[in-house]
Amino acid sequence: MVNTELGNATKAYVEQTFGYSEVGVGYVVIQDRNGLHLSWDRAETQPTEDQLGVALNKSNWDNVRKERDSLLAATDFYALSDVTMSEDMETYRQALRDVPASVENSEDVVWPEKP
Repeated sequence: MVNTELGNATKAYVEQTFGYSEVGVGYVVIQDRNGLHLSWDRAETQPTEDQLGVALNKSNWDNVRKERDSLLAATDFYALSDVTMSEDMETYRQALRDVPASVENSEDVVWPEKP
C-alpha cells in the first residue's frame, strides 16, 4: 500500500475496531542501520493487510455517503411542499441517491452536475 493509503487505512482500522482515533495512530517510521521502515506502535495486535484494506474501503464509502448527504441537503428546500421542483432537479437528486448503488469502487464516483 502507498504510505497515504496505509495511513488512511490505519486510521480507519483503529476507529472502526477500537472506537477511537488520535493523530498518528498505528505505524511509525523507524530509522536504523538498515534504513527506514514502518513499525506498529500500538499495544493491540498489528492488523493484516486484508483488515486494513477492508477498513479503508469502508471509510472511503462512509466519506462518499457523507458527501452525497451534504449535496442532497443543499437541495432539500426544492422538496418543500410550497416549491415546485424542476424535472432536472428531480433527476439530479435521484442520481445522488443512486450513487452508492451505481458504483462498485468508491474512488470511481462521478458526482452528477447540479442543474
